Amino acid sequence: MRFVPFVALMLVAGCTSGGERTPSASPSAAASASASTSADLPEAEAPGGNLASAGKDADWDTFVLPCEDKTQEPTVQQVVTADVTGDGIADALVARACDSSTVEVFDGSSPAQRPWRIDQPLLSSPTAELRRPWVTGLEVTSGEIIIKADGHAVGADSKACRKDRLVFAFKLVGTDFTQLRLENTPTGSCLPAG
Repeated sequence: MRFVPFVALMLVAGCTSGGERTPSASPSAAASASASTSADLPEAEAPGGNLASAGKDADWDTFVLPCEDKTQEPTVQQVVTADVTGDGIADALVARACDSSTVEVFDGSSPAQRPWRIDQPLLSSPTAELRRPWVTGLEVTSGEIIIKADGHAVGADSKACRKDRLVFAFKLVGTDFTQLRLENTPTGSCLPAG
């Protein structure tokens, strides 16, 4: 009988019989921190309760990692949705900034109430952190994540301004992101602040 999954869908989506959406007081049981695959999600979760359906409209400030400096709040700079896992579902790439920027990637098949972060944030390697990148662009092409950023020159005396244009490329290999390349174009002068 198709009635039971439809009722379950209405409950998961927070719909009432009047067609209104009501906010959920607590995350659904499917929003546990366990590493589930999209095949493990209830049938009713897929149409309206997964992250892919929320995409750019999700409240990303509540899901990104906090700043190391606890006096700062992370600022979401940009959100891009594209399939990086290869499962045919759009994942969310969230550029966020504190003193510098990073990009966090969330699995599009995860529950919108508690999205699953894939691997560690990008731009968190010692090489990237040394440059203190500030994301200026984010895109996905054929599953490859391209991050454009302004950054500090390695070994520069002054950390007062970013003088290098950087392009990072990452790809998901298994369950980990691999940095494919880093292009560096020195400008010789301070770039505009984010």
